[in-house]
Amino acid sequence: MYKYELHLHTKEASACARSSGAEMVDFYIKNGYQGMVVTDHFYHGNTAIDRDLPWEDFITEYYRGYESARKAAEGCNFDVFFGIEEKFELWDEYLVLGITPEFLKEHPELRDMRGKDFFDFMHASGAFIIQAHPYRERPYMRAQTVMLRPNDVDAIEAYNCCNTPDCNRRGYEYAKSTGLPMTGGSDRHTADGDYFSGVAVPFRCQKIEDLIEAIRSHRAEVINLEEAIKPELCEPNFTVKMSE
Repeated sequence: MYKYELHLHTKEASACARSSGAEMVDFYIKNGYQGMVVTDHFYHGNTAIDRDLPWEDFITEYYRGYESARKAAEGCNFDVFFGIEEKFELWDEYLVLGITPEFLKEHPELRDMRGKDFFDFMHASGAFIIQAHPYRERPYMRAQTVMLRPNDVDAIEAYNCCNTPDCNRRGYEYAKSTGLPMTGGSDRHTADGDYFSGVAVPFRCQKIEDLIEAIRSHRAEVINLEEAIKPELCEPNFTVKMSE
């Protein structure tokens, strides 16, 4: 099986990250992964890029982490793919795969695109959307609401290494109830630590479309999913809201 990380951040583009894209490549190679998707925080999330920049300049700065990783992986038999993590008004976040930096440059309207319009636009453009860490509860999430969008996404992150055990269990149970494909993510911000997730697939993914198809067809196994299904459920502290 080939292991792929689906959720990580670089210091070039995510304000919360502490390691570069190149450092992440070295770390994941040493830990037996075949590739990774760089999913830095995008325009409405915890981006490290100045939002006052002209749109094209913003995007150029934004994908420096991905570029750093891609160049470091050259000649290493390791695949680096591009993605984004975008945040919405209720602090719900989504991983978007299957788009390119060039695509982002062509669509400055993404600065103002929210909610259903965003999902419809991305899907019409061929993107694959994963709801990241559903049921996450954090003090900084001022809305105090867990927003679930089963009709707007293609897969659900059933295990996130940075979620609490109880939040992961809820995310797993929710993903199972929808019948949507499940994914995992380490949500790594530094090139260290002994926590891992992502997906394992039975073939080498030469391009991100191969990885997306493996997830879509339920051929991708969530790495360390057993960590998400161990704890007993407690009462949630946040209000849960389901999109129509």
